[in-house]
Parts: sequence; C-alpha cells; structure tokens
Amino acid sequence: MLSSSGILDLDYFPSHDEKYVYLPVKRKVPRYKLVEVDARRREVRKGFKEMLSEIAGKDADGIFSSYDIVGDIAVVEIPDELHAKEKQIAEALLRADGKIRVVLGKESGMEGEYRVRRFSFLAGEKRTETIYVEHGVRMRLNLAKVYFSPRLSHERGRIAEKVQPGETVLVMFAGVGPFALVVARKQKDAKVYGIELNPDAVRYFEENVKLNGMEGRVEAVLGDVRKVIPERFVGVADRVLMPLPKSAEDFLDVALLAAKKGGVIHFYTFVNRAEGKEAAERKVLDAGKRAGRKIQILESREVRPFSPSTVQIVVDFRAA
Repeated sequence: MLSSSGILDLDYFPSHDEKYVYLPVKRKVPRYKLVEVDARRREVRKGFKEMLSEIAGKDADGIFSSYDIVGDIAVVEIPDELHAKEKQIAEALLRADGKIRVVLGKESGMEGEYRVRRFSFLAGEKRTETIYVEHGVRMRLNLAKVYFSPRLSHERGRIAEKVQPGETVLVMFAGVGPFALVVARKQKDAKVYGIELNPDAVRYFEENVKLNGMEGRVEAVLGDVRKVIPERFVGVADRVLMPLPKSAEDFLDVALLAAKKGGVIHFYTFVNRAEGKEAAERKVLDAGKRAGRKIQILESREVRPFSPSTVQIVVDFRAA
C-alpha cells in the first residue's frame, strides 16, 4: 500500500528491532505512528545507459541498441572511434548488471559456412560458453563455436504457439536447437527434427535435448539439408522452419520437398526496407512455381530491423 501510493521512501532500507519493523516514508500515514530511527541509505546504482552516456557521449545510443545478452555473457559492438574506451565501457556494463559475468567485443561479422563470429575479451571471466534460458528451455552453447541470436526469441514463441498436437516439425539450420526445443516444450505431442551442418552446434543441440528431458521427442541430425532432406524427410513434415535469414531462399526447394501436401513453411529473409514484405513474398511464390506447388500466403511481417536500409521478414505460407 505504501509503495503503490508513493509514500514509501525507496532511498532508504527498511529496518527492524526485536519488536517492530520500521518502513521509511516520505510523509505521515493515517492511523500509523511516525518515529525517528537511524536508517541505512540505499546505494543508487547507475544504469548502463546512463554510464554509457557519460563515457561515449553522442555515440552511446548506437552501442546501447546493438548489444546482446546471452545467458551471463554480454556481446557489444564498439565503434572504432571508441576503441580506446572499450574496456571502460565493458566494466560499466559489468557494474550495471549483476547477472553479467563476461563482456565480449565483436571482432568480425558472421564468417564461414558455420556463420560464427570472432570475439575479444573485454571484461569479466574469459570464456565464451554459457547457459541461456528462453521460454522455459535451458540451452548450453559456445558463442565462439556456434551461431545463436537471442533476438529471435519472440519468433520462437510465436511459432511454438501455432504447432498442433501430433505434428511433425522439421527445423532447417537448427543450430543448438532453440526453435526445436521451444516448440517441443510448448507442444509435448509433436515430433521435432532439427538439421544442422555445424558439428559443434549438433553436439550442443544433443546435450540440450538431454538437459531439457526431451529424448525421444526431439532429434538432432548432423548434415547438409540438401542431402539429408532427400534421404530422410521427403513429404514428412507438417511444418518446416527456415531460420536462416541470409540466402534462405536458396533452400526453399528442399523445404518444399520436405513439406507434406498442405504443410506450413516459415521462411525468414532479409529485404530492402523500401521493398518491404512483398519482396519476401515474391521469393516464396517464385519457388512454389518452380516446384509446381500452389502457395497460400498465411502471414508476412517484419521481424526486426537489421540496418537502416534492411529489415528481416518472416513469411508463413501453406504449400498445397
């Protein structure tokens, strides 16, 4: 009651003796007696954004909007002009968030066929492995060995809500299993397969299946989707997920091969902001025409901005 009415004074800690609890207040409280006691003042901890503004000035907003937290690891991108202050920025992040134990700096974009990134250690412990929790699912992963984006958390939850009992779900480019595991947690009567090319990611995926008690319901498959799908998954899936934003359109043919007649495919892609979701839909319709499949667009929407000129789009469609 004191807090909701704005009477509780949050600048001080409550205290007690053998007989009473003393709550610090800003003014008189009807029907209660006020007494004077010694109270310990709370230490006011500055937030990261405030500390960042003091260090980086006008460049603070760009850094603040681009950093990610994965488990207890923060990943930041420091512009070249602030390179001399990167350690100071990293230490500020550690002080601002007590849950963070490691601060990594991005040293490259996504590289190689496994789409992994190089990092530098800026502050805290020197490691790149962590446990990340999302939608009740625990995932162990190593940021230096696998691709992972916490920014698709909403999408994973959204798709999991759409999966129906008894569905067979195929996740292409499955990584350490985030889409597959979140789907399996939400829909316990679904059978979920995840195909991944990176052996390190598959090793973590298999560990995460056990970590979440999903043996028998989720299977991690090591291999190239272009080889694995024709061998094992032709016409098998009620639902196909394609969380590979760059160049995913090059794999729409095998996604259609895996989908049952009437199956649903969730296709992620990057497009020019000016062209919008219509550009993503054209990629789907063209692939359907080449495959001889009738396409019904169920929904298309912007997932997130990628750059000032580029956005990520998801197209949910049914292939008859």
